[in-house]
Amino acid sequence: MIDLVISIWYGILGGLIRLLVSLLKNYQTSGKIEFNRLWFFFILLICVGAFSGIVLGISKQLSLLGGYAGIDLLDGYYKSFKRKKIKFR
Repeated sequence: MIDLVISIWYGILGGLIRLLVSLLKNYQTSGKIEFNRLWFFFILLICVGAFSGIVLGISKQLSLLGGYAGIDLLDGYYKSFKRKKIKFR
């Protein structure tokens, strides 16, 4: 049980690291931080990080990388949908 909780926290930590990397990257390119999507990604960070910590609970390193990769994937999806306007018929 305690190993599961530790894996969840490592997954959330991996997501938090990715969130900080994304914020620094945005600040370096545009000179500002987008706070409007920060809360959205923070809530997703907890959910995705906890889920990846449970799924990849084999080791702490995998939980950390799973949280990082999960938020990286969601960040990429957000940026791709932000650029294109999708129209449904």
